Amino acid sequence: MGVRIKQEEFAKKVEILSKGKFSLKSEYTGRYDPILLHCNIHNIDFYGKGDWFAHGEDIRGNCPKCIEEYKLAKKQNNYVELTCAYCGKKFTRLKSRLVSKSGLYFCCRECKDLAQRIESGDNFKVIRPNHYSQDIGSIYNYRKLAFSKYPKECAICHFSEDTDLLEVHHIDENRQNNNLDNLIILCPLCHKKITSQKYKLINRNTLIKI
Repeated sequence: MGVRIKQEEFAKKVEILSKGKFSLKSEYTGRYDPILLHCNIHNIDFYGKGDWFAHGEDIRGNCPKCIEEYKLAKKQNNYVELTCAYCGKKFTRLKSRLVSKSGLYFCCRECKDLAQRIESGDNFKVIRPNHYSQDIGSIYNYRKLAFSKYPKECAICHFSEDTDLLEVHHIDENRQNNNLDNLIILCPLCHKKITSQKYKLINRNTLIKI
């Protein structure tokens, strides 16, 4: 009889402390023993411990579906939905990471890099490095200048399959010196060879290993 009453009392305790959320479906044999519970919200059975209901209203366990919904709600509260300023794609970001001096947000690094290009227009002017600007004294848009005067190909290997991949190099390494004779169009590989300081540019069309 004592065991039956204990079982009934514990079943009632489960119902009260879970506010009707859970029902006991197995025999209660001790606070640390597994018990089978039923979630009345999601209509599923799951295993827990009697210990969950031994601390007043502090129920430390939950059914898998309840946990999933809780995590989703927490994520939605901590994240905000944004629209990529470049491609228009919707994406989410942690509220704690919403730092943008320009007020522009991008879904990935690639979109930000593309937006910074001169070809992307004035909408992204605010995020471009100063040496891209046409409005800073005599500093001219050197990429536009170089492409308007030189063949749209790598001056070393003559790569020209995709002009978007071509880069403009300052021969004297001074980005403030945008004189035409200081600019040269290179592919990424040839450009890297020069900036690595393992190769030297000769006569604007030849690289020699140092």
